[in-house]
Amino acid sequence: MSFLKKMFGKQDPVDEMRQCHARQDWAAVLNIAARIDRDELDEGVIVEINGWESQAGDTLAAMNLEEGSWAQKSGNLLRAREDYQLAIEQARSVKLRERAEQALAALDRGELPPEETVAEASPALHAGCNSCAPAAGPVPDGVEADLDEETRMELLLATMPPDLAERYLVAGAEFRQAWLTAQDGDEKLALELLERVPSAERNALFLFERGVLMMRSGQNKQARQDLQAALTAEPDLFSAYDALTEVLIAEGRGDELQKSLKESIAEGRFVGFCWAKLAELHAQRGELEPALAAGLEALDEGITDPGLIMLCAQLLERAERFDEAEALLMRMPGGGCGGGVHPMLAEYWLRRGQNLDKALESFKGAMRQETDNPRWLLRIAQVYLAKGWKKEASEQIERLMKQGGLPDPIRAEVKSVADQLQQS
Repeated sequence: MSFLKKMFGKQDPVDEMRQCHARQDWAAVLNIAARIDRDELDEGVIVEINGWESQAGDTLAAMNLEEGSWAQKSGNLLRAREDYQLAIEQARSVKLRERAEQALAALDRGELPPEETVAEASPALHAGCNSCAPAAGPVPDGVEADLDEETRMELLLATMPPDLAERYLVAGAEFRQAWLTAQDGDEKLALELLERVPSAERNALFLFERGVLMMRSGQNKQARQDLQAALTAEPDLFSAYDALTEVLIAEGRGDELQKSLKESIAEGRFVGFCWAKLAELHAQRGELEPALAAGLEALDEGITDPGLIMLCAQLLERAERFDEAEALLMRMPGGGCGGGVHPMLAEYWLRRGQNLDKALESFKGAMRQETDNPRWLLRIAQVYLAKGWKKEASEQIERLMKQGGLPDPIRAEVKSVADQLQQS
């Protein structure tokens, strides 16, 4: 396991980025790219790191688009929204960003994204649930052919917790072959290969992986049985519990899920995660007070999921607990690229008529990152109107009204602002 446990000391960020790219640690590639000062680099190096950054961003965006589609189909709308928004932020190619925006717009309309939108964007990636599956994408050109099985395993497992990754590395040959096949996206063959795993090796990890493949194949009953068996064998295998919650949601077994979540909390297992899931479940049922109470419990347990923060902030605002809502939204990271505060905080300020200059800065920053997203031009127009700059607001609304294909919620807001301008 020396590969996974190798630690890097202080080093040149370009070299560090090169190493992260080689082991497909795409999130690390983007993090390093954001802090590299390119003004001091040679043009050839800049081209190289720009290529790494583009590959990392598009790989992560495609993964999030696929996961968002799966979450939406499973009824997990908060996670779907978060995944689609992440895909928009991460995508470097215009086409991929457009597909993510189309998926988010479809979600806003209560529709699933077109299948071709996800299929075209998705890399050959189907690897278990979000919690334990590695953030693996295609191996860089010219590298895969030179990798033996163990090295490829290490690359794919590099983002897992070391103790869990170790278990995959030392698993039997049949299990390893099936798992690698699953990473290549051939779920049918992976399931066939899993049947070759000897009975003595069919442990909790085997049951988890088979359950996830069953889930992705739409065989929810079999998936539930495998995941429950995995947890019986190993109650603290969080990845199996996370996947089981998705299966119960997909099957519409909300009462069973609620009971399981409360039991896990009482037993002290996965407490923060369970409170967050309860918040989501109550919110989907329209049970807003229990949703807020559960969400705040999850936050107190250290959960920092952006979707949960936004849900709790919305519920606090609805309950007129404005100071608490604002404090929560201020936990969200800034918009980057000079964009100031997070757009969700800026939208809150716009609704409250507060800090309009800072809100405007945030919306302009968001528009620089998502040039084709009409939401930000609309928000800019609304700030202008709130500040009494009717001429500037009218110019933006005219631009929006000339655009075709606006999502219905955006079109309705544009019409509302246009009506206000006509009446003033």
